[in-house]
Amino acid sequence: MYYVYKTGIYQNSEKKRWEYWYVGPNDLRILVSWLSWTAFEEYEKWEKNCLIEKAG
Repeated sequence: MYYVYKTGIYQNSEKKRWEYWYVGPNDLRILVSWLSWTAFEEYEKWEKNCLIEKAG
Protein backbone atom coordinates (compact mmCIF):
# COMPACT_ATOMS: atom_id res chain seq x y z
CA MET A 1 0.00 0.00 0.00
CA TYR A 2 1.33 3.39 -0.90
CA TYR A 3 0.21 5.03 2.37
CA VAL A 4 1.67 2.43 4.76
CA TYR A 5 4.99 3.69 6.11
CA LYS A 6 5.25 2.01 9.51
CA THR A 7 3.65 -0.81 11.49
CA GLY A 8 0.21 0.14 12.78
CA ILE A 9 -3.52 0.46 12.18
CA TYR A 10 -4.78 2.25 9.07
CA GLN A 11 -8.23 3.14 7.77
CA ASN A 12 -8.91 1.88 4.27
CA SER A 13 -11.90 3.96 3.16
CA GLU A 14 -11.96 2.33 -0.26
CA LYS A 15 -12.68 -1.09 1.27
CA LYS A 16 -14.47 0.33 4.36
CA ARG A 17 -12.30 -1.37 6.96
CA TRP A 18 -9.49 -0.94 9.46
CA GLU A 19 -6.24 -2.72 8.63
CA TYR A 20 -3.23 -3.67 10.74
CA TRP A 21 -0.01 -3.54 8.71
CA TYR A 22 3.46 -4.77 9.61
CA VAL A 23 6.39 -3.04 7.92
CA GLY A 24 9.57 -5.07 8.13
CA PRO A 25 13.10 -4.86 6.78
CA ASN A 26 13.52 -3.49 3.25
CA ASP A 27 10.03 -1.89 3.50
CA LEU A 28 8.33 -5.28 3.27
CA ARG A 29 4.62 -4.54 3.91
CA ILE A 30 2.38 -7.32 5.23
CA LEU A 31 -1.35 -6.98 5.87
CA VAL A 32 -1.69 -8.84 9.17
CA SER A 33 -5.38 -8.38 9.93
CA TRP A 34 -8.41 -6.30 9.03
CA LEU A 35 -11.85 -5.54 10.46
CA SER A 36 -14.83 -4.40 8.40
CA TRP A 37 -16.62 -1.22 9.48
CA THR A 38 -19.87 -3.22 9.44
CA ALA A 39 -18.50 -6.13 11.48
CA PHE A 40 -20.72 -5.40 14.49
CA GLU A 41 -23.92 -5.47 12.41
CA GLU A 42 -22.83 -8.73 10.79
CA TYR A 43 -22.10 -10.20 14.23
CA GLU A 44 -25.56 -9.16 15.50
CA LYS A 45 -27.22 -10.85 12.49
CA TRP A 46 -25.22 -14.02 13.13
CA GLU A 47 -26.00 -13.95 16.86
CA LYS A 48 -29.76 -13.65 16.23
CA ASN A 49 -29.66 -16.66 13.91
CA CYS A 50 -27.44 -18.74 16.17
CA LEU A 51 -29.06 -21.77 17.77
CA ILE A 52 -26.73 -21.77 20.78
CA GLU A 53 -27.87 -19.72 23.76
CA LYS A 54 -25.58 -17.22 25.41
CA ALA A 55 -23.82 -18.36 28.57
CA GLY A 56 -24.92 -16.63 31.77
